[in-house]
This record gives sequence, C-alpha cells and structure tokens, in this order.
Amino acid sequence: MHLKGQLHIHTTCSDGKLTLQQAADLYASMGFDFIAFTDHDHLLKSRYRKAIGEIKTDLLVFIGIELTVSTKLGYIHVNRIEGDHEVLHTFNHPGDYDFTIKQTIQCIDDVARDIQIDAVEITHNGFYTPEYDIEDIAYPKVASDDSHTRLGCGRAWIELDCARNRDSILRAIKEGNHSNCYTRGQAKAAAMAMVLA
Repeated sequence: MHLKGQLHIHTTCSDGKLTLQQAADLYASMGFDFIAFTDHDHLLKSRYRKAIGEIKTDLLVFIGIELTVSTKLGYIHVNRIEGDHEVLHTFNHPGDYDFTIKQTIQCIDDVARDIQIDAVEITHNGFYTPEYDIEDIAYPKVASDDSHTRLGCGRAWIELDCARNRDSILRAIKEGNHSNCYTRGQAKAAAMAMVLA
C-alpha cells in the first residue's frame, strides 16, 4: 500500500499552536495516511498519551516525543516514535545547531552511543537542507515538517510502500525504503542539489 506520512508534529501539548485534533484534521485534509506527534519532552502536558488516544481520525497515529539530549557540543533533539513493537529514533534538524558537517557527524556518533539512531532529518522547519543529505552521514534520511503552526504543515514528508501498520512503517524507514518529498518549489531545489553534488 502506498502511504504518505509526517514524522514531526508539535501541538499545544508543548509549544505548537494547533491542538492534536486540529493537526490530525489538517494532515488528513492534505491526503496524509499517517502522522507522528512529537511534542517536546521538557514542555509536555501530563495527559499527552491519553489525549492522543482520544483523537478522532482515520489516520494511523504514532505517539512520539522530541527528546532533548545533552552532547559535548550542546543540546540537540532526537525524536522517539513508537510503533506497536518497533521504535524509531531520528536525529532532528541538524541545520538548527550551527555545527560543521564534521561536527554533525561526530555529534550523531556521540548520541548513537546511548540512543540507537535510525534516521537523520534532512529538513529544517520543513525546508530541504541538502548539506546533510550526504553519504558521509550513513543513516537513512527523512524529510519532515517539524510543524508548530498551520503554515508549517505539509512542506516535507515521506512516502513509502508497505502494510498500513505502525511496525511495518517504522521498519521501512529504518531500512531506507521510503522517498523524501517536498512541496513544489522545494522539489526543484532538491533536484538541483542532487545535480550539483
């Protein structure tokens, strides 16, 4: 089954502007099949898990959390997204940290000593960051919105072909069996970056 999904969404359960239901409704209206709520660990509302279970939607919904992780170079973020048995850890938005590529790779390696990193985002607030879409960063790459507002939704996403269940989706991402997708203007930028590489 061909599926379209979003792996990085913030809501009013931390620092986002949309409620869980509003975000689910918006992504459903844009043709998404699955979404992952990844509100910040240090801002998380106490009813987070229960509230996610109360969402009324046909979307496949993942419970996630954006972890704040201390490293030698400072704090970074890692999404932990839970399936039924599988767990996906994504090193988030490396463009946000003002590291060199060498520092980014070292930071990912440092974090991976404690947390099994499964993928690395190649977007920043939903915009493609081609400098991290390189072989030297030896993990599957994922595109995501990191949405906090309505305007931040639908800029970047993944598509894949697999069974419509949480564990199949997470396994496909870990194996790199997905495509990274962008809004129309970004698709040109991604294609140009590939030509220039």
